[in-house]
Amino acid sequence: MPVHVRLNILVLVCVASASSAAHADTAACQPQDGSDACMKKCEAKSQESCAVLGIMYLRGQVGNKPDYTRAEPLLRGACSAEVALGCGGLGSLYGVQKKFKQARPLFEKACKMRDALSCESLGGLILGADGGKPPPSNLTASTRKANVYYKRACELGAPTACAFCAAFIVDKIVQGTAKEALELYVKACSGGIGMACRQAADFVMRDTPESKELAATLDAPRLSADLLKRACELGDTKACARASGSQ
Repeated sequence: MPVHVRLNILVLVCVASASSAAHADTAACQPQDGSDACMKKCEAKSQESCAVLGIMYLRGQVGNKPDYTRAEPLLRGACSAEVALGCGGLGSLYGVQKKFKQARPLFEKACKMRDALSCESLGGLILGADGGKPPPSNLTASTRKANVYYKRACELGAPTACAFCAAFIVDKIVQGTAKEALELYVKACSGGIGMACRQAADFVMRDTPESKELAATLDAPRLSADLLKRACELGDTKACARASGSQ
């Protein structure tokens, strides 16, 4: 497997993010409102709030540990009401329980409803993130198929998915220019993915025709230094060592 892809292949996104959901119900609670407030709104028939509460149980934000028994009916009810977060969250619940056959159609439904993390999870499943099967026999074909979902997830605001898309371009698995790859890496970096910042810094300084041509249009040394600094600020220890001048 190409090095950039290998570095970017992450596990299935098993715990959905309630804060990233677009709330169709303006009266829905937010995670920071607390479980009591979400429970009241859920009981008042706000299915968006039920989904948020279900995610809180799933993530262990109520009672300090995950409670799948309470999470499942909340997420299932929200999904039945066509709430994307509910479907994605229910898929995530099945994902952490290794029930991937049940998780996949839920991710597909939520992805169609513009849930970024569900699209990202679908990409992971295609590349074997469920761990229950051997790696895809045709990795190139599988990666191109997964890229469709990662690209959609990136467009919907999932920064890790943008890093995947950049890596696939850099490794020449999918079509794209060096400029597009850098923009995707920077988008992932801006979204808080430290490793993507470091990889962007490496990319603009690579000794390849594509990177050299791109670097000629930029202040590449300064950009690389800025990206390494940002990566370090985000907790990437390899970037910190390089940013400080050590090895």
